[in-house]
Amino acid sequence: MTGLSIALPLVAAAAISRADQFHGLNAGAPVWNGAIQLTPEKAALFAATGTKAIRVNFRLDGAAAWGAPQLNAYDQIIQNAAGAGLTVLGLLSNESVAGGQTLWNDDPDGDGRNAYVASFADAALLLVDRYKNDVKQWEVWNEPNAWTNPGYQSNPQQAGGTYILPRVYAELLSQTYRKLNVGPNSLLDDHGVKLASGGLLAHDIGGSFSTAMDYMQQVYSRTGVWNSLQADAGRRYPWDDFGYHFYISQGSLFSQTQLNNYFTAVRNTQSTNGDPSPILVTEFGWQTVGTNTEELQRQNMASAYDYLESRDYVSGTYWYQWTDDATGAWGLVHGDNAPKLAYHEFVRRNQPPGGNADVTTEHAPNDQSLSLAFSSHDLLAGLVAEELPGDLGWHSANPAHADSLNPHGLPAFTDGAGDLGSGVTGLLNDFPASGAPAKRLQYDLTALANIDEIRIFTGNNGADGRIFSTTAVWTSTDGAAFELLGYYQSDPSGTINVPAAPGGGNQSTVVRIARSDASPLAAAVRSIRFEFFAVADLSGVMRDPFDGVNAFTGADDGLPRAYVSPLVREIDLLGTLASPSADFNADGSVDGADFLRWQQHYGAPGDMSTGDADGDGLITAADLAVWTDRFGTAAAISVPEGQSWIAAIAAWSTVLLTSRRAPPHR
Repeated sequence: MTGLSIALPLVAAAAISRADQFHGLNAGAPVWNGAIQLTPEKAALFAATGTKAIRVNFRLDGAAAWGAPQLNAYDQIIQNAAGAGLTVLGLLSNESVAGGQTLWNDDPDGDGRNAYVASFADAALLLVDRYKNDVKQWEVWNEPNAWTNPGYQSNPQQAGGTYILPRVYAELLSQTYRKLNVGPNSLLDDHGVKLASGGLLAHDIGGSFSTAMDYMQQVYSRTGVWNSLQADAGRRYPWDDFGYHFYISQGSLFSQTQLNNYFTAVRNTQSTNGDPSPILVTEFGWQTVGTNTEELQRQNMASAYDYLESRDYVSGTYWYQWTDDATGAWGLVHGDNAPKLAYHEFVRRNQPPGGNADVTTEHAPNDQSLSLAFSSHDLLAGLVAEELPGDLGWHSANPAHADSLNPHGLPAFTDGAGDLGSGVTGLLNDFPASGAPAKRLQYDLTALANIDEIRIFTGNNGADGRIFSTTAVWTSTDGAAFELLGYYQSDPSGTINVPAAPGGGNQSTVVRIARSDASPLAAAVRSIRFEFFAVADLSGVMRDPFDGVNAFTGADDGLPRAYVSPLVREIDLLGTLASPSADFNADGSVDGADFLRWQQHYGAPGDMSTGDADGDGLITAADLAVWTDRFGTAAAISVPEGQSWIAAIAAWSTVLLTSRRAPPHR
């Protein structure tokens, strides 16, 4: 699918870890009506999901040919993607060459050759050569079998959609490859650039079962084209990956059996025609319209990923698409950039267990023998967590089981003391359901913070596995939308705790989560959640919390779920308070609009969007001081009280006039 992309206001997002090869994203139109849509800010939003791969359509944007304005725009687009660490799959589509369906399906003699094919190959050469060091994979056409006119076969020049005659498409694929890699040109072999055939549209629209293989068989059947390519280039087909799209069960729950029927048809057709190339899914998705709710979109996404990740012949996938727009509600986010449920599933899928942090576990006979001590001066010191829905409370042996605020309960997690007199401080409830946490806690920090390190201390005077820990950590920049930072298991499943090992003696453990490059685990964090899971059985055998496949790791440890919960003695969060910001309206600049927003909410509770620069939850003079410092010229403005509002407005007018005369920032 192709369509318009709309520039949207940004929302802050915490840094998320790298993606695996399966979870790419369609970025939307990178340029529209001369305006670059794939800005550094939007690229950063993509990267914040954890994805490392985006599909970028190289479109002329209404121009007749590739000239300096178009190429300069894409130079910036590719730079923006690279700046966010994103790998680009370039799409050479019908929008990459001027001329419409009448021209590309002009083939009265039936040989598949026409002027459009030659122009397309020339454009491919120009673009691949220009970006050969930055774009290492290109898809040739988009949905070549997609028509909108039921009479497409008798009138292909008016077929609608992106339908291209199979014989013309075979010639286009061959001529594009020849232009790039036959004769004096060797852009592909010399620079490691690969081609993918255009993603075929498979669907069940109207209840039909269209695998697109009837169309592809017609492409394969152009034996003269492929025999010639074999003779000249030493290969039969000019693609390294087989492009495929599927849009099925829109509005209902789909089954993996359904999807398997489609992929089985593809692999059988490939096999029949001697094509061993892996499948690259360059589009798939579900809308959130009608009966297709956000919950259903997320569930279908998860089920599709489960299937795709289990197929070694699938080389990668790209979700369609980032945001809802005029073409439909296919996005991971709404039109205002508010995340949907599928956004969080996408982030989770792009988050490998533990993220890209270094996770180390240390066992020792006692707390004093650990190399790390409890801290009473970290970011959580003195904070008391909120127990979230699903929290199982405390083990009955814990003195806090009837009162979470008992010193043996929530306060003890952040006091720097560890076990109190009972020795069971922090003992969580046993027997949570499979995959469910025993304890769910949220800490709201006193200000935005950059988190550098997390330490989780556990311990047990007995001989079972309560020294182990299994924790999922989630962060939020606004206290509302949370992203998975990582899933951290102290020891591999199957590890046995006995007096001699791994802890010995009184048995103390600390899990340290940090990054070796000293960069923050997460930036500008407002709130953090910890989900503590059961970790072992009564014999002290480490187990994950799931019966079967672990939803975080995608692996089955072969053991029944854990049912003994950990004894968590301390949680320490190390880092620094983020620099206060006075960009209250998040438009990228500190200016008069931010002052007016602060002014409108002065004296009331609020957050960054209403003027709270220092993160204390109130709109006060301290926040104005931050704005004054950031703006640099507003020191004369006093705190509005009573009639001084009038004076403040007058002072602001002076500041505004002064700022307009000032030279722009360079």
